[in-house]
Amino acid sequence: MRESWTDDRMDDLNGKVDALRLETRTEFKAIRGEMKEEFAAVRSEMKEEFAAVRSEMKTEFGAVRSEMKEEFAAVRKEMKEEFTAIRREMKEGFDKVDERFERMFYKLDERFQAMDERLLATHRMMFGFCGLMFSALIGFIATQI
Repeated sequence: MRESWTDDRMDDLNGKVDALRLETRTEFKAIRGEMKEEFAAVRSEMKEEFAAVRSEMKTEFGAVRSEMKEEFAAVRKEMKEEFTAIRREMKEGFDKVDERFERMFYKLDERFQAMDERLLATHRMMFGFCGLMFSALIGFIATQI
């Protein structure tokens, strides 16, 4: 059989619902307080961790920057040494080329000097021959007159 809802039963149910509502509110309030505390703790922990990470990154970046400076200085020094060696090699090569040109010009000067002397000798001989021929021509003309 079904029971009917009487005022007493309704009041009793109402009291139970009110108690349940109060209990639920109290539980939610407690949970809300716990969540606030936990979120605050997480926030605090995250701040500390981020600060630690930031500090660690700053230290590491400083170390990397220092290492890069050293490496760049080493590369700069090595390049300077290599360029100096290349300049020295190029200078030695150009000095050898200069020596070859100087020897070649000296030989050319000697050859031109020899040709000049030959031409001068030929020139003297031609003047001598012309003088002789001129004298012979004068002598021939003088004997024919």
